[in-house]
Amino acid sequence: MSPAPWYLLAGAAITFAVQKYGCCIWKLGDQVGVRGAPAPVRAVPNASAWEPLKQILQSWEFTSNYAVAVGDATHGRLFTYEGGNFTLKTKIPTGSTSKWPSAMMFAGLVNDGSVASLDDPVYKYLPWWTKDPKDPRSTVTFRMLLSFTSGFGDGHPGEEANTRAARQWRRENRPNETKAFVARRLAAKPCDQKTGGILACAQYIYENVKLIGTPGQVYSYNSNHLQLAAAVAVTVTGLDIQQVIQKYLVEAFDMKNSSYPGSCPDFGADLFTTGEDYEKFMKSLLGYEVYKKSLIDASEVDATPFMKDMYTLYGDYGFGHFLMCFDSIKGFTKECEEAQCHMDPGAFGFIPLYDRKNNYYMQVVAAEIPPTGYYPLSGIPEYLAPSS
Repeated sequence: MSPAPWYLLAGAAITFAVQKYGCCIWKLGDQVGVRGAPAPVRAVPNASAWEPLKQILQSWEFTSNYAVAVGDATHGRLFTYEGGNFTLKTKIPTGSTSKWPSAMMFAGLVNDGSVASLDDPVYKYLPWWTKDPKDPRSTVTFRMLLSFTSGFGDGHPGEEANTRAARQWRRENRPNETKAFVARRLAAKPCDQKTGGILACAQYIYENVKLIGTPGQVYSYNSNHLQLAAAVAVTVTGLDIQQVIQKYLVEAFDMKNSSYPGSCPDFGADLFTTGEDYEKFMKSLLGYEVYKKSLIDASEVDATPFMKDMYTLYGDYGFGHFLMCFDSIKGFTKECEEAQCHMDPGAFGFIPLYDRKNNYYMQVVAAEIPPTGYYPLSGIPEYLAPSS
């Protein structure tokens, strides 16, 4: 079975950066580094140092419509590649690459005090949420919503993949009734993107989606958590959802060309953005530019240590993103923990990541759906080619 091409490309790009600049080593579940040391300040590589990477990107066989950007928190953009008619200003759908900006957008409520603490129970802000200690939903906190550990619903990163292996995984592991419920939830009038409403959708999820386990001790990869966080946002701020997006994402991170369409966007999948905007988002987190350092640090903590010894496709989870430990049969290893690499891959080939230890970010920006792309197996992949 062939490796998914976007991860081959990302692997090649990151391997080059290891050699020329210094970053997490991109291997199958094997990144190495030393946690706790301050990010090194390095001289900016000269233009000729990037030429081998440029040649790799220009010779890519599967498509020419993608862009690559590499930079760091100190100097900003260090390298740019734009292929075909695709640029870092091309506005594209992102799929699950929405999850990281969505989670951090709602984290802004804690940054400005609208939500007093990450560990506040959700019932403190939503009047219809139970306070009954016998009901486990009463223990759900705002932190659990941002880290996908609230217990609401099911889900797995493999569900989003557009690969042969992922489609086989879905056939073998997704019972029909789960698929049917997801379809019903997305089709439900309260959650309809164009005609639904955030509060009605959140209450629909609250009343109809069963917990899969004890909140804080289970992880599920779905949009339910973010829709509930959105309900908290509109309730505590008094803003409508588009005003929340404008204040806490567009203005906060200067993402002027980004949007979530509709009156009830799916915050796990509906972000439209550009590579340029997403770069601003990552650089601001990496450089502690917008939020308090303590909040950004909290967003990068492993919220799913109970998965540490399990196989994971991408790694453990923080706020809307993975702590990278790709395809690791050993679970979330000490090496992965020390590498401090954070990523948020999306189904259409968009792969953003940053390396906290080495103060560096990189993104492969693509949308392999018409009109910006056509390659049918370039979504979240089943394999990453080993690079060394």
